[in-house]
Amino acid sequence: MTLEEMRELEREACRKDPVYFCETYCHIEDKDADELIQPFTLWDGQKKALVVFAENRLVCVLKARQLGFTWLALAEVARLVALNTGRTAIGLSRSEDEAKELVRRLAVILRYMPGLIREVDTPAGSVAGWTGPVFYKSTMRVVVMWPDGPESVFKAFPSSPAAGRSFTADLIVIDEWAFQQYAEEIWQAAYPVINRPFGGRVIGLSTIKLGTLFEEIYTNPGNGFAKLFLPWSTDPRRSEKWYAQTVAALGEDKAMQEYPATEEEALSAPGGRFFSELDKDIHLVDAPPTGPLRRYVTIDYGLDMLAALWIAVDTQGHATVYRFVGGPNKTIGEAADLILRDSDEEEIDMYLAPPDLWNRSQESGKSRAQLFSEAGLPLVQSSRDFPAGCAAMKQWLRKDEKSGKGYLTFYKPGELWTCLTKIQKDDKNPDVYAKNPHGLTHYPDALRYFCVWWTSPAKKPVNIRKRPWTADMYEDYKNASPKDRKMLIEKWGSPA
Repeated sequence: MTLEEMRELEREACRKDPVYFCETYCHIEDKDADELIQPFTLWDGQKKALVVFAENRLVCVLKARQLGFTWLALAEVARLVALNTGRTAIGLSRSEDEAKELVRRLAVILRYMPGLIREVDTPAGSVAGWTGPVFYKSTMRVVVMWPDGPESVFKAFPSSPAAGRSFTADLIVIDEWAFQQYAEEIWQAAYPVINRPFGGRVIGLSTIKLGTLFEEIYTNPGNGFAKLFLPWSTDPRRSEKWYAQTVAALGEDKAMQEYPATEEEALSAPGGRFFSELDKDIHLVDAPPTGPLRRYVTIDYGLDMLAALWIAVDTQGHATVYRFVGGPNKTIGEAADLILRDSDEEEIDMYLAPPDLWNRSQESGKSRAQLFSEAGLPLVQSSRDFPAGCAAMKQWLRKDEKSGKGYLTFYKPGELWTCLTKIQKDDKNPDVYAKNPHGLTHYPDALRYFCVWWTSPAKKPVNIRKRPWTADMYEDYKNASPKDRKMLIEKWGSPA
């Protein structure tokens, strides 16, 4: 048996067993060790993860901080490109510096396996007496060159909407996926890169950030991803004493987010949630509001999305969101028709909307608010004060100690509740909620326009004058504006 045949047998053993490959050939940097470069001695959780990486096309890893999983994913990249010709792997990071770091780390791993591969200084370089593959590292890529086959390559990209587009890849590693600025655009561009019937893999790694695409993918049971959770205790050097010291240093909420002990803890970590006070027992009700009420509709509108909420306020100053509608790509006429249809036979005091709808179009000279009015929906301008609106929402969500319910409650809130419970604090200003992911903001924005504008409760019931109405009177009332409807009630009395 020739030396090259022996090497090929060893390569085949490494292809079949990722744990064997990693523990036999891979080295990493360990800042805690006396010597920086150390053999990659795997913990049990890391061994399990390597097997999951190798056996599944789509893998989503939710993990605690500092468990060596970027090194672990790069070991799987090394197993691909150092053992096979003509393969492409892609690494996606949050920034250019982090993308460069992925390339540097992969070069470290390859540099310390001289039995399988050697490093050269130039793309045309060679190593005297070596007949196996060689690799060359540049700033954003590692190229593995084979003597008798096409080269394999690892390319790293910083976060951008088009990252990874136009390449066919065998493996994509998405590092800190929950914190990628363009996570949705990146996924839309990256998935077709690997979407082949019998090839192409994705390894997505991250600590948790609620309200992100990463959380959605991890919690969706039917999307084809293998899910893997690694708690803080995956590192066997961490003790209960260490964890207690970590909680004392970071606080319980931040520790739950960065160093969760369980999957449930990670997915419920309140550290970044803006509306952490939301509680189903306090804020959800089983029936729509009744009795004397003042009703409002509040909207957020853009061509990308309509979000409309119906809110009723009772005589005690308690409010209930009792209806919501929305959807993308609706014209002003379609949006107005939808809101008016669902408001039929209800007396709406006010239709609230954001101030930007009063900006005039250069083309038509009309504002969108004017176009809504022409479509039969007269709007009232709410406040543009974002911090004041967020503070008003918090005030509304506080608990009434007498009733045990929130001053603001929700009846069958659906997507609104999902958005409110997922939306995060702004990274730079904890007094307001984050504007990204943008898809979470539409319904909360609509609610904010109500909370910051609302002024008074419904009037308490008085002796109401009633009389029979004719068909013409009903028709006039149906076609009247909210202001004119009040005038007709005062003139005719309520229908008997």
